[in-house]
Formats: sequence, structure tokens, C-alpha cells
Amino acid sequence: MPEVEANGLRFHVQVLHGTETDGAPRPPVVMLHGLVIDNLSSWYYTLAHPLALVADVHLYDLRGHGRSEMPATGYTVADNVDDLVALLDHWGVTEPAHLFGNSFGGVVALALAHRHPERVASLFLIEAHFAVEGWGEHMAGSLALAAFGLDEDAVQDWLSEHADRKLSRVAKRSERFLTKTSLIDDLQAEEPITWLAEVAVPTYAMYGSDSDILDRARELEAKVPRCTLEVVEGSSHSLLTEQSALVRERALAWIDLQAR
Repeated sequence: MPEVEANGLRFHVQVLHGTETDGAPRPPVVMLHGLVIDNLSSWYYTLAHPLALVADVHLYDLRGHGRSEMPATGYTVADNVDDLVALLDHWGVTEPAHLFGNSFGGVVALALAHRHPERVASLFLIEAHFAVEGWGEHMAGSLALAAFGLDEDAVQDWLSEHADRKLSRVAKRSERFLTKTSLIDDLQAEEPITWLAEVAVPTYAMYGSDSDILDRARELEAKVPRCTLEVVEGSSHSLLTEQSALVRERALAWIDLQAR
């Protein structure tokens, strides 16, 4: 299992190098997944390999997720950005990278583009979350992270469904993550984002028409100067898996466009 030490933690990572032999420069891509029951596999089994035909693709389990280390504290957006910077340094990615963010991964991608614009070439966001007014209160008292597209019953049902199966380890880990770390408190304390207009990199954002956070899509389109928004009819917050072929098509076209 590929593991690296970065920012004082152990991370599970995967790096996919493509097979092109024409000598053309291969842009770096970094993929950031969603919260709690997500990990790098959601990218690995959808977009990572197709993109690796034209780019060097870097994936990792965010802190506390998948096979990465789960510290008791340190789950703010800023902590996750620090992790990403440390991993970019570890990988030797010194040129600006294309960041792909799904759900909470979009928060981290946006925050890196704001804090370290020199390290970001573009953003490709799927159902990206970010803190708005009242977000912290909405998070309070909910182990299910309702603000991230999951309600409490849904998470408890998921944990129960997998309790007696081979995935029981995953379910128990997720429950420990929700109840034994500072994740909820850290996210609850996040201040609303006020700097979207300062995100200067080209941005492509995809949301489902049935998404419960479609208001975020409209705000991104209105405030991020170079944002292109696509709303996919009949899709929900699970756009990446529901419409993986369409997302793959858009992602490949986006990387091609940025290379011109």
C-alpha cells in the first residue's frame, strides 16, 4: 500500500503516470474526494485512469479517510490545505496543478486556489461545498453532516447496513471518525467564505439539477470571475457516480482546453 509522510501524518496515496510517448508535457492533476464515507477510490474507479492518459494523476485519502491516518484533531479546511501543500511538495509538483474536487474536496481545492494561487492551474469542481452563513449551525449536533448532502438517517442506515458484512471495518471506522474526532466541531467552527471573487484561476463547476446545494452553484457562477457552470439535469449530489461518463468527457475536454 503506497504511503507517504506529509505534514506530520501518514497518507495513503496513488500516483498514475500516463503512457503517452510523444514527449508532450504532462500536466499534474490532483483529485480530492468527499467526506466520511468517501475516499480516493471514488476517483480511482471513475476519472483517474482516463485522465492518466493525458496527465500525471495524484490521488490521496484525506486525513481521517480511507487508509490515511486518523488524528483526533485537525479537520479544518486550513488543516486539509496544509496537508495538500505538503503532499505537493512530497510529490515534487512545483508547477501549478489542476485540482479536481468532489463535494468537500471542492472546499479544499477552492481554499488552496485562494491561499496559494501560484500552485493551482485550474479547478474542476463537482458538487463543491463551501461555508455560507448559517453553515456551522446546520452542522451542529448532526453526526450525518447534513450540510454535505447526507442526512442523519442516511448515515445511520449506511452504518447499520454494513455492520455485519465484510465492510464492517469501513462502517466502524466511519463511525469512529464521526464520534471520536474533532471533525464535527472543526467544521462547525468554519467561517463563511467571503473571498470567492478572489479565486482567479479558470474554474469549471458541475452540479446536479436535483442537488440540495444548487445555491452554491449559483454563488460560484456569480462570484468566481472565471467560472463556467454546468447543471446536469436529473442528477443529485452523487453526480460523479451517476454521470461518470459525462463527467469524464467534460474533464478530458477541460484539461485539453487548459493546455492550449
